[in-house]
Amino acid sequence: MPKVVLGLLATGAVALFAVTRAWASATVRTSGLPTDHVAVSGVDAAPILAGLAVVIMAAGLGVVAAGGRLRQLIGVLIAAVAGLAALRALTLNPGGPALSRALKDSPAYIGGANPPVNGAAWPWLSALAFVVAAALGAVVAVRGRAWPRMSARYEREAPSVAEPADEADLWRAQDEGQDPTLGDEPR
Repeated sequence: MPKVVLGLLATGAVALFAVTRAWASATVRTSGLPTDHVAVSGVDAAPILAGLAVVIMAAGLGVVAAGGRLRQLIGVLIAAVAGLAALRALTLNPGGPALSRALKDSPAYIGGANPPVNGAAWPWLSALAFVVAAALGAVVAVRGRAWPRMSARYEREAPSVAEPADEADLWRAQDEGQDPTLGDEPR
């Protein structure tokens, strides 16, 4: 279980890192104006990807706290969310509308044809991280029920309260150095 949980945290962190990097860039050159380098990150192109990466990390921590069927449900949720995020990262065109908006906001852009777009490997890395997270979610869904739960090892049971026979017994017990609220348990 620890390897799976650490794997979920790591893949979520890698995916989050990858979606915040520049997925597409272009250099706008116009005579008489300064050259402007425009870049679009995965968050700019699809903001939901960053949120889904955080969901994967949070669900990875939820695997530790949950047990039984709830843990299996969390595994199914992770697999579904990560699979959809991988699909979105692979089908997204970072040089599309998001880059067009960034180009139009550039001070060097005066209209006309868009400059050539330079792609990056970040979409592929984020998709790979999401695919690995989906596989780890499937492992949780299949095997998670048999994993140990969080322990109640250090939780203390509430002491039983003894009913005194009369008020004089309370005073006698206190005179003897006993706590009459603990009952027959020695201190």
